[in-house]
Amino acid sequence: MNLLEKRKKKLLLQKRKEERERLRADIENLENEIRHTETIFNLTTDEYLLESAIFERNAQNAKMNYLLKLAREI
Repeated sequence: MNLLEKRKKKLLLQKRKEERERLRADIENLENEIRHTETIFNLTTDEYLLESAIFERNAQNAKMNYLLKLAREI
């Protein structure tokens, strides 16, 4: 393996590490959003706000599934 190949490999490994860190941060942020949505759902009695929280939670589920799929591929 020559010097150029080693540099390419090192850059690729660094890029993957950065992707994993960014993905981990995205998942943590989404977990916080989910907790916030669940708090709204548990504390509100307004029909429209409840419906909004349900739709938001479903969207968050879809986003989490996507992020977890990406995490498995890395």
